Amino acid sequence: MSVVVQGARSMGREQASLLERGADDTFVDDVETLLSDAQAVLGTNAAAACEYLVRAVALLRDSAAHDPGSAATHRPRGLASWQLKRLTAHIDTNLGARLRTADLAAVAGLSVSHFCHAFKTTVGVPPAAYVGRRRIEAARAMIEATDEPLTRIAHLHGFCDQSHFTRTFRRELGMAPQAWRRLKGAGQSFA
Repeated sequence: MSVVVQGARSMGREQASLLERGADDTFVDDVETLLSDAQAVLGTNAAAACEYLVRAVALLRDSAAHDPGSAATHRPRGLASWQLKRLTAHIDTNLGARLRTADLAAVAGLSVSHFCHAFKTTVGVPPAAYVGRRRIEAARAMIEATDEPLTRIAHLHGFCDQSHFTRTFRRELGMAPQAWRRLKGAGQSFA
């Protein structure tokens, strides 16, 4: 059975779908006529049938480009709230471990590519940048709450060494961890 014949048989469903989406009767009639004409000449003139099909596809594409709900204007969606909650819990629990994008995608139940796009759409930054920020936030809180050596704090929060920790901390907060500790320590002694 040819594609044109199958298309003609499902025309009733497609026409109803187009009408539900707001396509006017003239548009639907034009597409239906082109498909019927293609089916009529398919056995005798394949070139003419192809021309009818090309025109029908062009009409449908033009309609989709102007339809706000169509795939042509589809905006990427972010993560579902349950995915974001599961991810933030996983990240916060494993800040000291290596957090690979592929592992985070598996936690969300998505492919790596889809996950990266959805995560950035939802959170506003790529997953690696978010993990780095969460590590710095947790390390900052630990610096303020304890007298642990900075090297130990760096290792506990997933940094390979204090140098990497210091560079990242300075980039995020504008000062070195030791300067932060002195600043916050001085503020606490006046309280």
